[in-house]
Amino acid sequence: MKPNPKLQFFPLCDLHHGSMRRVRLEESASEETDSFHQCERRDCSRIFRAGLGYSDFGEGRFDASRVSYRQCPACGGTLCLAEVNRVLKIESWECTEMECNYNVEILSPASR
Repeated sequence: MKPNPKLQFFPLCDLHHGSMRRVRLEESASEETDSFHQCERRDCSRIFRAGLGYSDFGEGRFDASRVSYRQCPACGGTLCLAEVNRVLKIESWECTEMECNYNVEILSPASR
C-alpha cells in the first residue's frame, strides 16, 4: 500500500534553506504525480516531491542528476527539510507521511 503524504507540509530548499511553494504542471491531470514544491528563489531550480525527495526542475523537465533523498526510518516515507537553526547550524527534518510524526535534527553541512 502506498503511503499517504500529509496534506500540508512546508519543505525548505535543501540547498540554501529558502521557502518553497506548491506548484502543479499545467498539462497534468494528476495532482498526485505532477504536484511538487518548488524553491521560491528565482535563480534556484530545486524542487521537492514526496516519495522522491529533492531534485531539480528546468525547461519543463525533472532532472534527477542531483537527487537528494532521505528515507524515514520509522515508516519508510520521505523526509523534508522543515526548519533550520542558523545560529546553532542545525537542520530539522520531518517525515511527510500522514500518520508519521518522525523528525530528526542533524548538523547542517555548513557547520562541517
